[in-house]
Amino acid sequence: MERPVRLREAALEDVEALVALQQASPGAAPWGAADYESLLSADTTLCLLAEDEERDEPAGFVLARLAADELEILNLAVAPARRRRGLGRRLVAEALARGRARAAEKCWLEVRASNQAALEFYRALGFREHSRRRGYYRDPVEDAVICLRDLSCPSGPSP
Repeated sequence: MERPVRLREAALEDVEALVALQQASPGAAPWGAADYESLLSADTTLCLLAEDEERDEPAGFVLARLAADELEILNLAVAPARRRRGLGRRLVAEALARGRARAAEKCWLEVRASNQAALEFYRALGFREHSRRRGYYRDPVEDAVICLRDLSCPSGPSP
C-alpha cells in the first residue's frame, strides 16, 4: 500500500533534500545547492516539497518561478520509489493552482527534445509545444522544447 504524502513549501533547510531528489532523477535539471538557495530566497519562487507522512522523508518536489502573470516550472523530481503513482501530477497540479491563485494566466516550461516521457507527461496535463530553442542544452547539445499551458481558461484541460 502506498504511504501518504504531504505537500509543503520548501525552505532553505530543505536544499540538501532537493539536491538529493534531483540527483536521483536523470531528467531533472542538474543544479547545485547554491542554485536552490538563491531561488528559495526569492519572493517569486514557488517550491513544493512532497514528504512521506510516516517516515518524514522527501518524496519529490516541483520548483517554479512567478513573473507578472506567468508561472514557469523550472524543475520537477520524484524519488525513484514514488514514480508512476501520480505524485508528479499532484505536484504540478498544486503548483498550477497556486500560480493561478497568485494571478498567473499561463505556465511555461522547457524539456529536452529527447525526453519523450516528460513531453507525454506534460501533454497529459494540458501543455502544448509552443516553440524550440535550438542547441539550448549542453552535454549533450540538444534542443529545448518550450511548452505552454493557458491557466486563464477555465474550460481548458485540468491536471
